[in-house]
Amino acid sequence: MSLVIDAHNHVGVRHGASQTGDELVAKMDEAGVDRACVFPFVEGVVDNTAVDDAAGPHPDRLIPYLALNPWTGQAAIDELHQRADAGARGLKLHPTIHGYHLSDLELVGPLLDAVRERGLVVICHGASDLYNAPPEFARICAAYPEVPFMMAHSGTFWSHDQAMEVAADTPNLYLETARVPVFEVSLSVRQLGPEKVIWGTDSPFVDYVFEFEKMDRACGSADAKELVCGGNLARLLGLD
Repeated sequence: MSLVIDAHNHVGVRHGASQTGDELVAKMDEAGVDRACVFPFVEGVVDNTAVDDAAGPHPDRLIPYLALNPWTGQAAIDELHQRADAGARGLKLHPTIHGYHLSDLELVGPLLDAVRERGLVVICHGASDLYNAPPEFARICAAYPEVPFMMAHSGTFWSHDQAMEVAADTPNLYLETARVPVFEVSLSVRQLGPEKVIWGTDSPFVDYVFEFEKMDRACGSADAKELVCGGNLARLLGLD
């Protein structure tokens, strides 16, 4: 099997949750996961130095992303360029927590211009919430067709069917499986094809081993699991 890559992990400390790089790597070892993408918690003030602390000691295991709030304007753009220079490979957005529509091009566009320039991928919260509902992804993906977007949580629960419809019509949109039940993941793989689905856990908020083991049942075949659990993301990140 090709690299097994987890697309969705938080590191650092926030009220009620924490995770270090060492703790995450231990979970990965138990589950048989090769690499994991990491970004900070996004509640309150976003602290991307948590990624440095976590990923620095594990450069062959943890893939650094950054999280940003586009309301901070030029400061967010400057930080994106600085962290891309230092090796960041992707950007985490959370419109629901930070209070903006994902498809607000006046607000989000300048940041995504920088994402496109630096060749980063985007993982964005995509549960069934107003600010990041599937139509928001459809509009932003159409405006930035060169940027790969992952819809974290695949629109669950109330918008999963709509998420599949949007993903089917949007070449640069992928459904990410963090905390998504087996039935919905399986439906995404069957209806969209495994090329459109990417595995993630949302650690530390999950039973890590279970989130990986559920993919055996959800993917339906070894070939599909290889794409979903690493092959697709390895291609987007240039790791294959």
